[in-house]
Amino acid sequence: MKKLLILLITLFCCATAFAADADKKPATQEGMNWEISMMPKPSEEEQEQARWSIVVENNVGIYAYDMDSLTFSKVTNGLPNKNIISVLTKTVFTDKDMLKKLNEKYKASLTKKEKVQYCEIVMTFNLQDKTYGVEVMDVYGSKKTLLSHQAKELKFVPVPAGSFAEAMLEVCQQAVAADTQAAAK
Repeated sequence: MKKLLILLITLFCCATAFAADADKKPATQEGMNWEISMMPKPSEEEQEQARWSIVVENNVGIYAYDMDSLTFSKVTNGLPNKNIISVLTKTVFTDKDMLKKLNEKYKASLTKKEKVQYCEIVMTFNLQDKTYGVEVMDVYGSKKTLLSHQAKELKFVPVPAGSFAEAMLEVCQQAVAADTQAAAK
């Protein structure tokens, strides 16, 4: 009899709790978004660094591209033209003489204790002709200040041998090959 009484009390408590929950608003996804990880979340700076893949380093700077920015530019009959690819690239200047000239050129736009640091360039490649063009070039300071924005009419020129453009052409060719393989599967 004692066990039956405990069971009835337990069931009554559970039923009361469920009835009270029914009156509440449904749970939102925000309350259910938990993350369990031993690793700390990366900072904004670390996320920005992870965004770029280094392609070439030379005496002028470090050249990289945004891995997620590779896009087929032209669409014909609803299908992408895999011969025309655009990509966002970045050059972090390391040459002291060049930095000195750039700091002098942009000194009116630089804030206190800021220096020219990098430029981002949207490059478009024609893989079939092995040519490229620059659509946009933005120059930034060390405090992420936009110092210069140049949008140009796209004119294709041959890719110079041994250049960053040649390295990016190869990256684009590899991306098309990987996309073609993935589409075939």
